[in-house]
Amino acid sequence: MRRTSLTIQPVVSRQQACPSRSMIQPQLSFDGDPNGPAYERWREQFCRQVANVDFVPVGEGRVHRTIAPAILPRIRLSASFGSPMSFVSLGTNDELVITMSPNSALSGAMGKRPLEIAAGDVTIGDPSIRGAHITQTGFGNFQTALLPRRALLRACPNAEDLIARSIPGANPVTSMFLRYYDLAHEYADKLGPAELDAVSQHLFDLSVLMIGARGDVAEQARMRGLAAARLETLKSDILAQLDSPALSLTLLSAAHRVSPRTIQLLFEQAGITYSGFVLEQRLLRAERLLRNPSLRTRKIIEIAHLAGFHDVSYFHRAFRRRFGQTPDDVRKLAGDAG
Repeated sequence: MRRTSLTIQPVVSRQQACPSRSMIQPQLSFDGDPNGPAYERWREQFCRQVANVDFVPVGEGRVHRTIAPAILPRIRLSASFGSPMSFVSLGTNDELVITMSPNSALSGAMGKRPLEIAAGDVTIGDPSIRGAHITQTGFGNFQTALLPRRALLRACPNAEDLIARSIPGANPVTSMFLRYYDLAHEYADKLGPAELDAVSQHLFDLSVLMIGARGDVAEQARMRGLAAARLETLKSDILAQLDSPALSLTLLSAAHRVSPRTIQLLFEQAGITYSGFVLEQRLLRAERLLRNPSLRTRKIIEIAHLAGFHDVSYFHRAFRRRFGQTPDDVRKLAGDAG
């Protein structure tokens, strides 16, 4: 059987194709009266010319819209927040767009297909249809991921059948996609080219699994995208609980609905162990806290607890092994340098 490749190829954006336009820095966000020249200028320079979408206010009163784009090698993300708004396609974009709002229902139409999506669920939009529109009906977040249509259809031939239909956000793979989307959007501007390329591929893999890839394509996406996304969400949860004595492999596996051995394997495939990752992150946190001038009066035992160590003797041994210095040495050197 011939194995279908999931790898997606780079696409050239309209901004890359038109260097003169990239010289203009459009205003990304707007807060004010939608009836004046300032709003019309923003609507023309950013909404229509850059986003290729017309932003139409819903209801009366002041318009607020904060937009934060993130450009990955093959996927464009846009997370925005604000008052109710209708996003109307100009029909000039041939990508497919995954759209979601965690706290507002969405309504609209994709050509002849009506669109009604509950808050927290996901849908696929087709911006190649002129006049296609999605309305964020309440104040809140509106998030999109623009994916190359050809690559998506190669992996999921049924993708266009799901346009305007609801994909439940409670599905495990959809939930994983949403969490990885947030991570990718937050860290995109902090990653190098190779890391961005990997994140882009992983997000694409999660997209095709969420939409419904089958056979070899689905297996490849699971091995690559799902595993990477699951590991990153595990790391994120661990970092959020580093100072908690309750943090354990057992509780983490229950929260993520996977076996403890699965978590261990995910870390091992990345070249580390679960316990090694937790220890390293706690030591790094302790070292940062010891160098923090505002915490100079806190006792070493308090710093150890803040970093998640509840056996102070073990903390001292592990810290000296890792940094070649005692916690007191690190604090003293930081004070001398200040």
